[in-house]
Formats: sequence, structure tokens, C-alpha cells
Amino acid sequence: MLVVSEVRVEGTRYLDPARVAEIAGVKVGDDLARVDLKRVRQALLLDSRIAAAEVARRLPRGLKITIAERVPALLVHHGTPWELDSTGVLLAPLEGGVVADVPLLVGPDFEGVAAGTHVGSPAVARGLAWAGTLSTQALQLGGQVSELDVSRDGLTTITLMGGTRVIGPAWPPSARVLSALRVVLADLKQKGTVADEVDVRFENQVIVRPALPSEAETRHG
Repeated sequence: MLVVSEVRVEGTRYLDPARVAEIAGVKVGDDLARVDLKRVRQALLLDSRIAAAEVARRLPRGLKITIAERVPALLVHHGTPWELDSTGVLLAPLEGGVVADVPLLVGPDFEGVAAGTHVGSPAVARGLAWAGTLSTQALQLGGQVSELDVSRDGLTTITLMGGTRVIGPAWPPSARVLSALRVVLADLKQKGTVADEVDVRFENQVIVRPALPSEAETRHG
């Protein structure tokens, strides 16, 4: 009887290779002839964090598993923080409750939603649209965002890491408006000015509401 001598896992980013092999249900010492590649692949695809998978035999007695993981785009409230990928699929937590450093989406209710569910509500679509737009290479604002609040139909509130709130329309505005936002935020940072709110709901202007002196002192302190 030929037995599996090696299980090689490639393509992992957040998942541990040993965990992927466990999900696949294969291990060193298994009867190589009895390994059903299609069934192994299906087991992998049933995991919410795996978007694509390929399984092949490696001569003389190995198995190769190649996966593509779903990449977290937002955090959501699910009792504890869970993750949502860019297509709206809810991801089961990693072991130890470790989550990606991505913005928290506020507004949609995920209570009772199972891992692997595709959530396509308008509010989730708005949050994902904002997250994708802010993280584009041209803007590079994604790393500055702590929270995206889409609980109100007519506007989206973005909370930055420093506490400044950006008030925007429901859906991301034009690239010109967001480029102006980036310039304003960079200028405020350079001047050491703390803004309470920055409003980008209007096409031709960015409105800055400075923090009150006591608030500014508290934030700098």
C-alpha cells in the first residue's frame, strides 16, 4: 500500500497550513490510493475563509493543496468581531479570535448569520464600496479609517484613527472630491490642527469643522 508521505499547502495568508490540511481531511500516512481529490477539494471550499482550492498528487507519494483565501475588507459585530470579505461573504473567526486590521462596519445586523453567507444588503454594499474606494492606491486612506457607519440612508460617517469624523454621501463621491479630502487631511496633519468633522458631501468644497480647544488639548494629551 502506498501511503501519503507529504502534504504540501500553498497560498495561505491568514490560515495555518496545518489547519488547511486538517480542513481537507488528509494527513501523512493516509492510503494514497483512497484519497478522493474531488472530495478533498469540496471539503476545503466548504470553509468560509477559502475562496478557491486545487488538490493534486505529487509524485511519488505526496499531495499538493493550493488555496486562495478570502481577504477581509471589514469587521462586523457578531457578538465578537467577525470579518467580511470584499464580496460580502461572512468569515468565521480565526483561532484565537485574531482579526485583520480593517475598518469596523456599523449599521447592518449580522446576528444569527452563519459563516460563509453572502450578505448582499444595500448597507453592506455601501460599506464595501467605501472600503474599496478609500483603500485604492491613488487615495491610500484605508489605513486611516477606524469605522464606517452606514446606519443612516442619506449619508456615511467615517471615523478616522485620530478621532476625526468624515461626513460623506451615502455612496463614495467622485475621485476629485476624495482627492481633495486627502489633501485637506494631509494639510491638517502638517499644521498640527485637529478637526472634529470634515464634510465631503458637496462636489466643489470640503468643509472643515475644527475641534474646540478643550477637545484638541484632550486628543493631543
